[in-house]
Amino acid sequence: MLAARSVDGPELWYRIDGAGPPVVLVPGRGDSSDVFPRCFTDVITSAGFSVLRIDPRDTGLSSDGGDDYTMSTLAADVVAVIEHAGIDRAHMVGFSMGGIILVDLASRRPERVLSCSFVSALSPDPDAGIGEQFFSSMEDADATTAMLAAMGSPTEDGRVWLNEELLRSLERAPARPDAAACHQAAAFRLGWPELVALGEIAVPALAVHGTVDQSLPLAHAAAFERVMPNCRAEYIDGMGHFPTRDEWEQIARLLVIHLRRIPRA
Repeated sequence: MLAARSVDGPELWYRIDGAGPPVVLVPGRGDSSDVFPRCFTDVITSAGFSVLRIDPRDTGLSSDGGDDYTMSTLAADVVAVIEHAGIDRAHMVGFSMGGIILVDLASRRPERVLSCSFVSALSPDPDAGIGEQFFSSMEDADATTAMLAAMGSPTEDGRVWLNEELLRSLERAPARPDAAACHQAAAFRLGWPELVALGEIAVPALAVHGTVDQSLPLAHAAAFERVMPNCRAEYIDGMGHFPTRDEWEQIARLLVIHLRRIPRA
């Protein structure tokens, strides 16, 4: 087990797969590193990149986070992990609320970031809005049901796949049912980056968003593309907030194309 120590104390579990330029995966609200399925990471590692997974504080195998941390703290945790791993700069991928963490990290610590990629991600644009499922998803005690509801086209095959992924996750680490509430509380504290921060992030960026996302509207991806000087948005027709297996693989292929256009550091 690899574990870094955050500035304020909690241990942060991480794992590196593959070899090549590092791609750091930043999960969303209440998510452990397992939110990024193997079908997604396998495409990336097969393309010659390494993948660094992180369990944010209060998730997976990482420590309890305490009662006073913010989004900026979660961004600092990512820096603590890559420093512990001996990585100077990395490509960053943020999912859902991980997008706002990535914005904070890239604006405060640009020397650590080679590129930014946002998947179904939350932007700092206050006018982008929040969909009806963003908070209602926290009320569903069954993870499979909540994730299926967040898909654009849920199917029985999708349910089987999600159950397999969740079982694999539980074999690695115990469930942390309070994680989403802990991260949501952090979001309500001080430390939220403003929209102007996007204009300061000059690295190549990609925003991938589903056209039927009921948690975070398309306007979030549009904000990344509009305000960031080097960002391109890709919209996947019919995709909801949480991608299906096929959509995760499609996102991975888009990501690899994006990363291969960036000169190696």
